[in-house]
Order: sequence, then C-alpha cells, then structure tokens
Amino acid sequence: MTKVLFQKGLFEETQGEPALIGSKCGSCGQVLFPVKSVCLNCMSADLESIRLRRDGILYTYTTVYMASEHFPPPYTVGWIELPEGIRIFSQIRGWQENPLKIGMDMRLYIETLWRDEDNEVIGYVFKPVIGET
Repeated sequence: MTKVLFQKGLFEETQGEPALIGSKCGSCGQVLFPVKSVCLNCMSADLESIRLRRDGILYTYTTVYMASEHFPPPYTVGWIELPEGIRIFSQIRGWQENPLKIGMDMRLYIETLWRDEDNEVIGYVFKPVIGET
C-alpha cells in the first residue's frame, strides 16, 4: 500500500513533531492557512511560510451522522483556534473516549485519514488533550 498525502504542502513532520504550514504577512501580520501567495487581508505579496503551533482550543464542532465517501458515521469535524489567532477546520478524533467541550485543549496529529485499494491517505486531525498539565 502506498502512502499518499491528502494534499501536499499542508503539513510537515520534523523529528516526530507535526506542524501545519501557513503563511504570515510581512505587511499586516495576518496568519493564513493553507499557504497563500497573497494576503487575504491586505493583498500584499510579502508572505513567509511558517510552522503553526500544534496545540489549540476547540472553537466549535459538530458530529456528522450521514456517511461520506471516506468516513462512516458518526464522525466529528470542527474548528480549532491556534495561538496564532487562526482557526483550522479539521476532522476531530478521540472524542468517543473523551467527550468534547468548547474551549478544551486540542492537539494536532498526522494520521491515516482513509485507505482505498492501493493507497493509505495521510492527513492532519486534531484530538483532545487529556490528562496533561
């Protein structure tokens, strides 16, 4: 089975530490995800690629009870607010063992999203942070 990325350029893993890759505008400071060539806030092309922090806060979520092509129900998706001030839409895993609450700590992981006949599709998910201080 071949491992393939859900979409190239969304994330990287350095020494086992995953990070989403975004852009930061040198003109207005806006942080964007995914990487952009022009700032959506001020239209400047003065952007640099940055690694976004792995931990965030659950902003909102919903559990889906209708099957999709790759995800049997129920599955959960939501918005995670990162310290950089940006919100990331993501599948959320681990909620069956750890009930979700708005405002709870979440952490980024790189995992298999789905498998088909020939490929293991790899992407990012967030999970609740439980039991850490």
